[in-house]
Parts: sequence; structure tokens; C-alpha cells
Amino acid sequence: MPSGGNFPAVAAAPASRPIATMVAGRVTTDAGVPLPGVVVGVQGSTQATSTNSSGEFLLQLTNDKSVLLFRYQGYRDQNLEVVAGEPLMVKMYPVTSSLSTATSSVQPEVLNHSEELPAFPGGDAAYSAFIRQNAVFPKEALARRISGTVYVSFVVDEQGRITDARVIKGCGGGLDEEALRLVRIMPWWTPGKEGGKPVRVARTIPVPFLYKQ
Repeated sequence: MPSGGNFPAVAAAPASRPIATMVAGRVTTDAGVPLPGVVVGVQGSTQATSTNSSGEFLLQLTNDKSVLLFRYQGYRDQNLEVVAGEPLMVKMYPVTSSLSTATSSVQPEVLNHSEELPAFPGGDAAYSAFIRQNAVFPKEALARRISGTVYVSFVVDEQGRITDARVIKGCGGGLDEEALRLVRIMPWWTPGKEGGKPVRVARTIPVPFLYKQ
């Protein structure tokens, strides 16, 4: 479980990257209301991002024709085949059923600790690799030479999904938003257990950013 100080920071050192094939789009509800924080990933790859406050996203494709996966808590997952260069307008629909309506007022307890803690799949080394491969040092932080560690709290539910992510200690300069984006696109965790049964557990992890000349 990521616990602090033992992971390499996200460095601001410049890196040359090949020109990527990109796709842009906007995600809304069925009523046309923008959905921020929707996780958008490319099927069969580690490429992923999340929508901004206007529901918009920009994502690199692994090839000219890819399948995008859209995930957002409380809404049905969507798969969509796209062609590079064509902007997308995606509508997501809430999950509704008589069972969910009847039980919506009863929320499972969120524990601060459990016998078996939730864990990033693959452990600490995999967490470090995920941060290195997916983090982007914000331009504002680069310009202002801001660095530091952002602490993000969230809940890992019984299936291992990350929900209710929020920054509890930030650094500014766009680092807080980038740390939150990284948490939202993480793969599902191994859920925590109490008495051998999966439970909802609150966790807080550090996301370090180190400015380098």
C-alpha cells in the first residue's frame, strides 16, 4: 500500500515524445449536462485520462482505430469504437433499477482501517511505475518552479473501485488537479477485507512532484 516517502517523485525534466494520434471529445448526461471526472481509457492499453469541468477530454490513441472505455460512478460503463481525428459527443446514462432505488438510502459503512488494507494492484513498485508512466508535470508548476507532495484521500469500495477522491493537502500550480487525475484513472485496487469479507475503506496516498532544472 502506498504510504509516503518511498516512491520516486514525478520529475519535471523535459522529455521528447513522438507525435501522437489524438482524439478529443465531450461527455454529458442524457440531458446534455457536462460530466467532469469521467475516466476515459483505451481498451488494451494503459492510456487513460479524465474529463475536465466542461466534460471535455483529449486522449492519445494506440492506433488509428481504437475502442474507448468510459467509466463514471453511478452511470453505465460505455465502450465506443473511434477513429482518430473525429471529435466525439458521448452521452452517459445513470444506473437505475428497483433494487438500487430501494436501497439507495442505505450506504455501507466506510472504515478508516481494516484487517486487510486495500492495495494497489502489484504493490508499491507497480504504484511507482504507474505514477512515472502517467503523470504530466503541469505547465504552471514548471513556470513557477513549484514542487511538493499532494495528498489525496478516497474510498476503495468492495469491488476495488476508487470513489470520492479529493485533495486534502495540496501544493497549487496545477499539481493538485494532476494528482487527482492520476488517482481517478488508477486501475481498480484489491479491496480491503474485514472478517474475510470485502469492505469499503478510506485511504490517503501521497503523490510527489519534484521540480528539476
